[in-house]
Amino acid sequence: MNHALQIPTVDLVKAACEKFDRENELSELALAELFRQYPHNGELTHILLKVVAVNSLYRTNIFALEAVARHIRSNVPDIDALVASGSPEVVNTIARISIGGKKFNFFSFATKYCSWHNPEAYPIYDSRVDDYLWTLQKQSHFAGFLHADLWDYPKFLNIVTSFREFYGLGSFTFKDLDKFLYLQCEPPCSSEEEMPRPDVGAFDFFPAEEMRS
Repeated sequence: MNHALQIPTVDLVKAACEKFDRENELSELALAELFRQYPHNGELTHILLKVVAVNSLYRTNIFALEAVARHIRSNVPDIDALVASGSPEVVNTIARISIGGKKFNFFSFATKYCSWHNPEAYPIYDSRVDDYLWTLQKQSHFAGFLHADLWDYPKFLNIVTSFREFYGLGSFTFKDLDKFLYLQCEPPCSSEEEMPRPDVGAFDFFPAEEMRS
């Protein structure tokens, strides 16, 4: 994203939310119904259904779906309590997984999985959000952060919170801001620095050892 960005305003966010809702109504309703029906993470089959749905409708391209579901069930103790309380650390715990001896960080997927359980607490990360926030930071310096801070969830949460406060968008939920941020960049969405990320939105499968430090 090389062009100057519009300054975010209340009217722009409202318009983006309306556009997003028109274009994504069915998939959003389907995910809402699924997570309402299976709000907990004690049953492996329920977890797998949610993993498959998020992966499919958000196109995160995770191929080892059962491995991710088993990881959530076995390696994230007290996940329901943590997600209900809005723990930012649980996102990184879900995201980081070993498959076949290789380490992966399914960061974008993990933010979406947590967001659908508790949208008031978890803004979503993907390559569009990354590209927009980093470009806006270089343009307006709305918060003090490094590019790599977007790839660590507690820091990412602080960045989105700072974005909301800096531009006077406190009347909007994280879910509203997700919709706005998503629509600010049309794919393919690449940064000026062609460096690997924990994932790049639709391509959510980079080995952790290949990530930029």
